[in-house]
Amino acid sequence: MQYGFNFQINKQMKKYLTTLLTILVMLPATMLGQDEVNLEFSDGIEVGKVKNNMERNASLLLTAINRAERTGSDINYSGINIDNMASQSIGAMWNNVHFRIIDDDIVEHCLRVKSSNGAVINYQVRNIAIEMKPLDDSYVGELNQEVCINFDRNGKISDFNITMGLQQYMRLMKEGEKLNDLDRRMQILHWVEQFRNAYVQKDINFMENVFSDDALIITGKVVRREHTDMKPINVEYTTQGKQQYLSGLRRVFRNNSYINVKFDDITIVRHGAKPNYYGVTLKQGWFSENYSDEGIVFLVWDFADELNPKIMVRTWQPMLVDENSIFTLQNFKLN
Repeated sequence: MQYGFNFQINKQMKKYLTTLLTILVMLPATMLGQDEVNLEFSDGIEVGKVKNNMERNASLLLTAINRAERTGSDINYSGINIDNMASQSIGAMWNNVHFRIIDDDIVEHCLRVKSSNGAVINYQVRNIAIEMKPLDDSYVGELNQEVCINFDRNGKISDFNITMGLQQYMRLMKEGEKLNDLDRRMQILHWVEQFRNAYVQKDINFMENVFSDDALIITGKVVRREHTDMKPINVEYTTQGKQQYLSGLRRVFRNNSYINVKFDDITIVRHGAKPNYYGVTLKQGWFSENYSDEGIVFLVWDFADELNPKIMVRTWQPMLVDENSIFTLQNFKLN
């Protein structure tokens, strides 16, 4: 009787171990399913190798981001055809704040960013919703944001940026259709979003490259008074050159564990006599552990070299500045 009783226990143990082993074998696949993201294009690109490459690379990248967020690790780019600059850009962002892709099945339109002669510069997919996962309690900013992915003409990932909201984007595109400069506006938005992310990623090399060597930087400061009234505030302005501005920016990058910059209310105006110059006005929100503010930023972009446009002017003014005092293209003599 004792022998038979032991045999029953052994059979039960064997069944238990078999079940446990099955669970352990299936567990990695289950966890992978939690992270997996599939991205497909509904239209905008013909069926073929390039489309397949873009969909595959984007799906693998978004899945790798989710897996890294869940495990608290670095992003693994194995098997993903991605440019080194793009992966470094994502890594710089990852060092400041982690994030997770909200949707696991994404179907979006493929956008084509074109040059002035109609040639495709790159492809882009937008409206990818993410949830920010701050590393600590010091993070200030919106938790729900959107990103876009850029691809070269072969389907390789070339860039990854946090973007403005869909409503702003559609408004600017509709304006571009009316003014017949839709392609240029798409270029400008791409570069403005890169510019914004360079602050977030503390990418001083991008700033070195995007500012013209003779760029003019103007910063306004409110002159505080003991008594206030309904008159416009007084603002004092200081001017800097490129290297002076970048020197101060390096200190800001070193002294803040994170920087979160948001651009809103963007308007784009083409110079009437010089079609390669564009003025971009936007509301900037700056949030960091040591300093926060909101102000109006005005940028003059020179698109003579479409692949490497330069910022000729950057100004910052406080939000309370008189509307008639906001900088525009007419305030600057452009060669």
